[in-house]
Amino acid sequence: MNPALVAGCGVAGAAVGVVLPVDVTPSDDGRTVAAGPQPMPSTVIRTRWGEAMVLTTAVLWAALAARTGESWVLPADLAVTAALVALTVVDLRQRLLPRRIVGPAFLLTLALLGLAAAPTGDGDALVRALLCAGAAYLGFLLLRLVKPAALGGGDVTLAALLGLILGYRSVTAVFTGLALGAILATAVALGALATGRVRPDTALSYGPFLAAGAIVILLAGPGGLGG
Repeated sequence: MNPALVAGCGVAGAAVGVVLPVDVTPSDDGRTVAAGPQPMPSTVIRTRWGEAMVLTTAVLWAALAARTGESWVLPADLAVTAALVALTVVDLRQRLLPRRIVGPAFLLTLALLGLAAAPTGDGDALVRALLCAGAAYLGFLLLRLVKPAALGGGDVTLAALLGLILGYRSVTAVFTGLALGAILATAVALGALATGRVRPDTALSYGPFLAAGAIVILLAGPGGLGG
């Protein structure tokens, strides 16, 4: 572990956390984004949820640096994690997973993974990542078509992003990460039902659980880098 790298990523993560694009205005029906997303640093530094977002980003970036080390794939991991933090905050506050965040995050991650694969000769890992992204997208799209109330369009596009970053590691990492997200969502839903906090017909945000499952795999999951 490189202490300077870990500390530097932690500081950089805090700075990035302040300017994450979490200011979103929903449409009148609440299903799409009417305006944003854009940064709201003055609000972030004055609110508890904003402080938690900054701290979370800093801790995750430092932890990824400690886990991944001086690897070409670290920038992609950091970019995805920042996007996942922003998406989690937006989903919890507005019940939206804006494609305006997921789309650019996907393209940036793909570019960074391409840069990681070039000097290390991990072209096979990049191809696997793209195939996993496509498979995750199609799988979640099918689930949405079968049961539209269970998943939103944002969940489908988020699955593609997670398939991309986890697929660079391994197919096992993709399955484990997505399954872990589903398990976490189910456990929380059952707990909320048991305590009477929600009704059986209450819709829960699924995105934060998908994000959490992916981050766990990035930090401690199977597959290894390019494995």
